[in-house]
Amino acid sequence: MGFEEQAMAVFRRGNDDEVTRLATEELDRAQANGDAEGEVGALAMLARVAVRLGDLKEGWARAEQAREVARRTGDAALEQWPLHILAGTARLAGDIEKARPLAAEAIAAHEALGDVRMLAVEQHNLAHLELNEGEIDRARELFTSAREKAARAGADDLLPELALGVAAVAAYDGEFARAARILGAVDSFLDAEGKVFDPDDFLEEQAIRDKLEAELGAAAFADAYRRGAGEDLRQYSAQ
Repeated sequence: MGFEEQAMAVFRRGNDDEVTRLATEELDRAQANGDAEGEVGALAMLARVAVRLGDLKEGWARAEQAREVARRTGDAALEQWPLHILAGTARLAGDIEKARPLAAEAIAAHEALGDVRMLAVEQHNLAHLELNEGEIDRARELFTSAREKAARAGADDLLPELALGVAAVAAYDGEFARAARILGAVDSFLDAEGKVFDPDDFLEEQAIRDKLEAELGAAAFADAYRRGAGEDLRQYSAQ
C-alpha cells in the first residue's frame, strides 16, 4: 500500500494524529529525495488534516504549497488534489468569489484528464455550493450529473456523499421526513465502514440535520432517522 492510499484510509477513519505522522514522515522523505509527487501527496494530506481541525488558513497554505510543487513538474494530473482542497477550503470559509472559480477550474481539469470519478466529486461539491446560494436548478443538475458519473466510474465509495446530496435537495423541497431517513441510512453506512465524512460534507450534513430537527421536531426527526438505518444507499444513486 502506497503512502496516499494508506494515509487516506487512516484519514477516512478520522485518525488525524496518525495521518499527520504519516504525512510528516513522507514529506521529509520526499523532500530529501527530490520526489515531487510524494511531496505533493504529503502536503495535501497535511492540508486536509488542518482543514478538518478548523485551521482553514493553514489548510489553504499547505494546499497552495502543494499546488506550486505540482506546477513545477508540469504534470497537470498532479495538481488535482491541491486544487480540490483549495476549492473545498474556500467553500468552507464562505468565500464564494474564490470557491466558484476554483471549483469550475477543477471540473475543467478533470474533464481534460478524463478523470470521471474526480469529476463526480467536484460536481457534487459545486452542487452543494450552488444549493446554499439558492441556485436550486443548477444544484439539481450538478447533483444528477455527479451521480451519473460516479456510476459510470463504478465509484461505490462515493455513495454516502451522493446520498447526502439527495438529502440536501429533499430538505430544500420540504421532504423533511425523507431527508431524515436518508441521513439515517448515510450515517449507519459510515458507521459500518468505520469512516467519517470529509470536513465539507460533515458540515453540510450538520446543516441539513439542524434544519430537519427544526422543521420536524426532535422526536419526529429521530424516528425518521432510525427508520433509515441500514437502508441500501444505492437506491439513491439513481435518483
